[in-house]
Amino acid sequence: MNTLMPYTVPVSDIQKNYRKVFDWAKRTKKPVIVLTHNKPDVAIIDYDELEMLRKVAYEVEIQDTLSAVEEGRREYKQGRTMKANSLADLI
Repeated sequence: MNTLMPYTVPVSDIQKNYRKVFDWAKRTKKPVIVLTHNKPDVAIIDYDELEMLRKVAYEVEIQDTLSAVEEGRREYKQGRTMKANSLADLI
């Protein structure tokens, strides 16, 4: 999916030849950018590719969370934290 120039089609092509565009996206595993008035409007992407992207995003989110927890633990051990009775205390 890492192409410099995405495949684009005008919305009128989707209206006339949607099956051809859908088949291309599924076969190549590359997104199709649909243009409305020559501006990107929506993307068509193969479902398996979407699921892979969602999985990667989830894994990155988990890693970010674990990194934040680890940083918090380090700061706690270093005495760089404070007790807060409410969220307002932190602001």
